Amino acid sequence: MFSRSAALGLALAALSLPVRPACAQGTKPPPRAPGAPAAVAQAQFDTTKSTIPWFPLGASPIALRGEVRPGMFLSAVGRRAIAMGTEDGALELWTWPIKWLHDFRLSFRVPKYTQPIDGRDVAQSMEERPEGVTVTYAYEQFTVKEHVFVPLDKPAVVILLEVDAIRPLDIIAQFTPDIHYAWPAGLGGQYLIWEQNARAFLFSEGKRSINAFLGSPAVTQASDVPAHMLAAAPPQLVLGVGSDSDCYTAPRLGEPPGHNVNIHEAYIPIVLAGGEMPHDSALAMYRELIAPGAAEREWKRRVAHEDSIRTTMFALHSPDTLLNKAVEYAKVNLDEGYVCNPDMGCGMVAGYGLSGGASDRPGFGWFFGGDAAINSFAMDGAGETQHVRQGVLRFFAKYQRTDGKITHEISQGAGHVDWFDYPYPYYHGDTTPFWVLAFGEYWRQTADTALVKELWPNIQKAYEWSKATDTNGDGLMETPAAGAGALEVGDLQIGILSDVYMNGVWIASLDRFAQMARALGRGALADSALAIRAKALHTMESKFWLPKLGQYGFALLQDGSVNENLTAWAATAMGFRVFDPTHGAEMAAKLASSDIMTDWGARPLSATSTLFDPLHYNNGAVWPFVTGWVSLAAYNYHDAPAGWFALDAIARTTFDQSRGRNPEVISGRLYKPLDTAVPQQFFATSMVLTPLIRGLLGIDVNAPAHRVTIAPHLPPQWDSVAVDNVPVGSDRLSFTIRRMEGAMTLDVRRAGSDAAPIDVVFSPALPLGARVAAGVTTEATPGDVHATVRGVVRESASLRVAYTGGWSIVPPSMPAVIGERSHAPRVLSERLGAVRRDAPPGSGRYEVSLQGLADSTYEFEVMAPDAGSAGRLSAAASAGSVSLLPWRAGRARRLRITFPASGANADGYTAATLVVDGAGRP
Repeated sequence: MFSRSAALGLALAALSLPVRPACAQGTKPPPRAPGAPAAVAQAQFDTTKSTIPWFPLGASPIALRGEVRPGMFLSAVGRRAIAMGTEDGALELWTWPIKWLHDFRLSFRVPKYTQPIDGRDVAQSMEERPEGVTVTYAYEQFTVKEHVFVPLDKPAVVILLEVDAIRPLDIIAQFTPDIHYAWPAGLGGQYLIWEQNARAFLFSEGKRSINAFLGSPAVTQASDVPAHMLAAAPPQLVLGVGSDSDCYTAPRLGEPPGHNVNIHEAYIPIVLAGGEMPHDSALAMYRELIAPGAAEREWKRRVAHEDSIRTTMFALHSPDTLLNKAVEYAKVNLDEGYVCNPDMGCGMVAGYGLSGGASDRPGFGWFFGGDAAINSFAMDGAGETQHVRQGVLRFFAKYQRTDGKITHEISQGAGHVDWFDYPYPYYHGDTTPFWVLAFGEYWRQTADTALVKELWPNIQKAYEWSKATDTNGDGLMETPAAGAGALEVGDLQIGILSDVYMNGVWIASLDRFAQMARALGRGALADSALAIRAKALHTMESKFWLPKLGQYGFALLQDGSVNENLTAWAATAMGFRVFDPTHGAEMAAKLASSDIMTDWGARPLSATSTLFDPLHYNNGAVWPFVTGWVSLAAYNYHDAPAGWFALDAIARTTFDQSRGRNPEVISGRLYKPLDTAVPQQFFATSMVLTPLIRGLLGIDVNAPAHRVTIAPHLPPQWDSVAVDNVPVGSDRLSFTIRRMEGAMTLDVRRAGSDAAPIDVVFSPALPLGARVAAGVTTEATPGDVHATVRGVVRESASLRVAYTGGWSIVPPSMPAVIGERSHAPRVLSERLGAVRRDAPPGSGRYEVSLQGLADSTYEFEVMAPDAGSAGRLSAAASAGSVSLLPWRAGRARRLRITFPASGANADGYTAATLVVDGAGRP
């Protein structure tokens, strides 16, 4: 682990003072081949020292620790480099756009055995924190902690070894060299050369345009690698631990296994440094980072950076500590998506995963326009707007096609091939309206009209290109002209003309485009865009809505028919309130059902479809990305229990597999990511933030209008929530919401230099049937009641909504378990029946549509309007059975529901409607 006790810290600091010569070098460097670069002529550091001074690494408040799980992904990420690997210690090292090596592993040579001990066999525990990762190797004779981190903005990786040993020890670092550009760029003539005066391998190639050094001052032996080639056997470095008298020596036959020593070494550095740069520049960077004090300086910069993310950006303080921590890691992950490539510039990549020995594709570690736009919604709300400005808006404008289409993907190796001659860059059609929408959302959050003016030609070209894909005049973009929308593979895409996903984005982008156009004084253009939007909305409602099924279809087909499959893709349109409120509420209940929702997230395609396959990327596997839209859709259409169920599922994926990372795609039947899934996928992690900020908290910022709406849907079990650092233009708002007997309150604080007042609209969701004081604006929706009050904040403000009564339900918390099927109940919808004018308080039918495993019993809690109605509560179920548990006092009443034993769907779920009445009759 990174933290240490004060006593041990003082001991190590003292031990770093004496000069201890490294163990003797065992071999001479091999002769250099003709044409090889000249050898490094002078020693690059004090060769009598094999360590750098110890310094405290400190403790991160959000560190994740646990036992090593072989094969489980981990990563340490900077702007220009990445070290990624598995918890048992294997690493793959890149400095963009070059993959230098993979399968970097440690082994340990002790006098007890003739063969080294493989690090995989003794890797005991790991720690993931925003600054880096630690793997701890533990054996009876030693404990070695391998701390791995990447300088924030240098093409380099630093490994610090911390050793505690009671027998002599050698540490062997072995790896497989690659020296490849990222797919699909190629490179030939790669080689390694041992540089004795640098105690490092030089990685290079025939033209010497790329160079890197990997080494350590503690190296006592290195592989004899012939020049101008890569040897078949993995090269290795042997790091001597301790003084000459403590160093490992091979035991003789019959000799005891070594002698007693008491070695504490910290730190033994290993550094990889280099990239697309001359040999001398790579050597200078290596020398700089290996020098005493350099690692400490770079580490402290990482700590300061990560502290800034945690303390100056959006932060959640809720009763749910897991969700709070998931928010922190979502911010970290999205920050790690900002990558600087020496050829392409700085932009947002999609995610990271190992390429291994057979590929040069680092997961999705290249630039995706659609993913960047999707992630920008979360980044805007979290305060990472500088990355949106450069990495989403400027970067993808730079590579916009001449006709206005925004690129779908750009490889890290694109600077070394004719990338834009391939079909991949512009494969997707949804990327372009998503980019326009992302621009509009950024502008509303920041009021950065200067950037809108700067890139207006790009914005208008993207709008015109999208508009031109509508060939039949119905207002909708068409897939044959635009390119892929929701789907890339599978039979579900056959015959598509216009799908619900791409056109939900298109309709939302038209509104934001019109707002930006009007802000620039282009009223006629704004009116034209809104006219297209009105036509598209009419088409969506008239052709996609299927009254007999009570749902929206997936797509209009080229033969004039509708693909009626129930899919989660409609949720994207619902995420921007594109659909009719009543129809949308019905659709939200469909999306909450076990046909779509598993315990760990939403399938894009219903399990009732004949095309459903739980392992198919588009036709049944669960995506956290899709789940986020389903959550936001539920909140937008006032189905808060369903919204919370989906959001909680996404948050839990942060910790159930790769610690602090969210997987791309998960099996649709058993809770386990697919083998092909990218383990650190950013449009998965952004969906921790987007439905939380926009849905549960209901934050809508319109900075150009100096207005903020806060319309929360707090879970019934939350009495309060506090939020820090909501960006509003150049300012920040922090607020606390409290729920107490008879009222909900909002206390807002403002920080910043903008003197203009900010209008605050507080419109909390109240439970069904709640009664609000006279004079307060209310809106009754199918699933709740919103009461609205307004105020102005200059430095601070307090707003209050007084109300009484209302119904709500709390299902049992049953988190998904790795390897198991779904087992938690579903709350599909809440509705309130008619109430007689002469009915006593608390009467009226509260109806909850539920699903649960067949013949299974669950315990729910119902919150009645008041204690009296809770005491006289009656309950019935449309199927199965329900029983009330004894009531003691208060508004809460617990009950058990047993679901019907017959009629289960393929996931084993049956349905029942719970009906409760506070007047004592069902």
